[in-house]
Amino acid sequence: MSTSTLRIPAQTEQVRVARLVAGSAARRAGVVEDDVEDVRLAVGEAVGRAVVRHLHSEVSDPVVIEFVDAAEFFTVVVHDRADNSLPDNEFTMAVIKGLAAKSVLDEHTVSLTWYL
Repeated sequence: MSTSTLRIPAQTEQVRVARLVAGSAARRAGVVEDDVEDVRLAVGEAVGRAVVRHLHSEVSDPVVIEFVDAAEFFTVVVHDRADNSLPDNEFTMAVIKGLAAKSVLDEHTVSLTWYL
């Protein structure tokens, strides 16, 4: 199992960078091509969520994205350091849950998994 980490500034224009890296990391991990677009979209939503949370909380720390490549699965974990009192957008959460085989939302983390 290997883990790669990407740190991006909490800026909306950086969400595209995260999507591009997620697609490349998914292909490298062996995610089937039909699911690579789902990875890109789900990661874009999760990173966008983290960026918005940082901006509303006035947090200047970067958004941290981990790409975990294991034999049986590919997982992306998006970390934020925002205020927990911010409500989540229901549509964003529905998209994330609908695109990933498994998704877990914790206080400051969204974890997305696709099985290989």
